[in-house]
Amino acid sequence: MMQKSGQARVTVVARGNYEAAKSGKIVIESPRFSNVADHQPYRVVSSVAEAADTAYKYVVVATKSLPDVRPTSEILEPLIAPAYSHPQPTYVLLQNGLGVENDLYEALSKRSHANPQIISCAIFMASNMVGNVVKVPAPTSRLEIGVYTPDMSLADSAGQILSPFASMIEAGGESVGMVDNIQASKFKKNLWNVLFNVCSCQTRVPLSFYVCTASVWDKLSPLLSAIGKEILAVGYAMGFSEEELPTNWVEEVLARSVAIAKSFGPNSNIKPSSLVDIEAGRPFELEVIFGEVVRLGQRHNVSTPLLEASYTMLAVNQAYNKEI
Repeated sequence: MMQKSGQARVTVVARGNYEAAKSGKIVIESPRFSNVADHQPYRVVSSVAEAADTAYKYVVVATKSLPDVRPTSEILEPLIAPAYSHPQPTYVLLQNGLGVENDLYEALSKRSHANPQIISCAIFMASNMVGNVVKVPAPTSRLEIGVYTPDMSLADSAGQILSPFASMIEAGGESVGMVDNIQASKFKKNLWNVLFNVCSCQTRVPLSFYVCTASVWDKLSPLLSAIGKEILAVGYAMGFSEEELPTNWVEEVLARSVAIAKSFGPNSNIKPSSLVDIEAGRPFELEVIFGEVVRLGQRHNVSTPLLEASYTMLAVNQAYNKEI
């Protein structure tokens, strides 16, 4: 989208799929953005250290946030370190989960980078990458962006920070919403991530099966609804309003999940990306999707027994995948 806008020259850091990205062999399959079989970025490098040879206006982080494995600040160290002689960029975190900004903001602040600029994002898009193919099955998507502040206060000059980036993404064909409280948007999206992942990751069953199988869904949906309501209670204790976090959001998420899955059918094998990671023996976004909600509940004296039980069980998967 950035390169398609004609407003950016994009340097891509590709690690495991470096050769495919370098030779333009990454394939994008999407009814939303049309199929792309020969995407070729302006420049492809194999590490952040290799990319740290020039100045950037934006550094867009699209890796999964895995603070228990490798924090974002560690990944970006070549750009944060004193040896990086160029002006600090605006960091754009295209990452699911809550608290994904914390370690980067702290690292930038410790390095005396005054007023670190971080744009955080809530991404309403389902996607998987299998081999060199990026699959984006849903016909609609939306990106919400806001300026990160540690206390969730309204950032000074937020519009000046957000507008140029939003304009570039919109020119590339995506819908962008600029919001005052990005943490409310991320919390709302994270509730969807939890309900999308919690059953599939514990049972190893694709979403498309249990949503489209009435006898299973009739038993499962009340449990998912109860977990969702625990999360809503945490959000309200944090101070999010009914407008920011509607009381019917759980029911809406479940209804949308059913509609999406049924549109592809029970044999479509739709899997949350966390399940794909577990099956591949990779770490998944345990802490930022599940663990952070549990910790926020504890901080605000909100009990989340169902969510905490799921988090504890999923932590076994994470520990096992780290060992192997």
